[in-house]
Amino acid sequence: MRFLSIKTRVTIYFTLMMLLIVALVLGTILIAGRGVMSSNAEGTLLDVVHDELDDIEFDDGRLELDELDLYRHKVYIQVYDTDGGFLGGAGEQNFDGSGDFRNGEIRSVTVNGEPYLVYDLLVQSDGGQVWMRGLTNADNNFSAARVITILALIILPVLVVITAVVGWFIARHAFKPVRQITDTVDAISDGDDLSARIGLQRGRDEIHRLSATFDRMFDRLERSFNAEKRFASDASHELRTPVAIILAECEYARENDKTVEDYRESLEVVERQGRRMSALINQLLGLTRLDQGTQSINRERADFSELVGVVADEAARACGKELDIEKDVAPNIFAEIDVGLMSRLVQNLVENACKYTPEGGSVKVSLTSDSGRAVLRVSDTGIGISKSDLPHIWDRFWQADSSRGVDRGSGLGLSIVRQISDVHGGSLAVDSAPGKGSTFTYSMNRCN
Repeated sequence: MRFLSIKTRVTIYFTLMMLLIVALVLGTILIAGRGVMSSNAEGTLLDVVHDELDDIEFDDGRLELDELDLYRHKVYIQVYDTDGGFLGGAGEQNFDGSGDFRNGEIRSVTVNGEPYLVYDLLVQSDGGQVWMRGLTNADNNFSAARVITILALIILPVLVVITAVVGWFIARHAFKPVRQITDTVDAISDGDDLSARIGLQRGRDEIHRLSATFDRMFDRLERSFNAEKRFASDASHELRTPVAIILAECEYARENDKTVEDYRESLEVVERQGRRMSALINQLLGLTRLDQGTQSINRERADFSELVGVVADEAARACGKELDIEKDVAPNIFAEIDVGLMSRLVQNLVENACKYTPEGGSVKVSLTSDSGRAVLRVSDTGIGISKSDLPHIWDRFWQADSSRGVDRGSGLGLSIVRQISDVHGGSLAVDSAPGKGSTFTYSMNRCN
């Protein structure tokens, strides 16, 4: 049985249950029906005899039996005079006890070896007295029992077949979502297509909840798989250049450098590229964790004003340029944030502004409260971004034209900003034009 499908097993159980119920009902009907049939034989005998009373008439003292129905509902009608003489009727006349008349009493007799019921009734009228006798087989209703038995034998198999067919279609319909789940999982497993989904319509039963759980699991698997592929592709692409520079510098130092200064310069190149690779790897890992949802988000009520002020100062000192850094931070603006991630967001925006702003330019960092939201703006007087480039600035590894003479970095800073914004439920916007600088705006809900 365990090798059969659930659909087949449900159909078999359903059919057996219906078979048992039908058998019990029919058995009960037959058992109870026999007692009813026995009493019905006597009732039929009484009804027929009493119905025929009105058809016994005397015309000038002569008995008229023309209107009498001598055989009806398997009941024989016979008429005798008061001395027991046969006057007319149908059926067997001579049997044990045929000469014994008992008024208004039903008794059992044997006629030709078969049980019969006899009912005698003394009929009195103006013309005289006669005995009316009703005679019927004790199994008068046996034919009805046989009909019921035959119908049961016919109906039972038909009901079983109908039950099996209906049960099969019910089970097939009920387990159709399971087949859809299985087909989708097989398709994903065979074709490595993690974008496939079961996609059942919304429902509240167990199968629909299972389907929704599978779809959520496939979403997580697809994100994880894509993040892994993207990390491997990005890392191999971006690390190729620093690794090549390190190898080339090592080979050059081995073959050409002769003095301590020469070797020191080569080591500085190697160190610089190593630090670049380390920063790049850390950024890639951070993005991958955010993509996969494995980056723990430790939200807490924090003073966003203090955080923006501290991070802006640190980023300004680290930029290595003579810039006019202006801060306009409203105090006591609190928000539910992950302090580490939000620090990185502010740092990346400020560093990005400093990087693309030439010496002598200015960078302004402001934080205000507007309609229950904390609004951070980082503005610069740098080279700006062309209108055609604006849609791409949040893309991973995308960088503007290098002909403007700016160290482009890794191209991951704004991608990380967007990811951190998304996990905090915030929104980002940028307003920029070539030669006029840029303004990045980040807003999110604040706490009272």
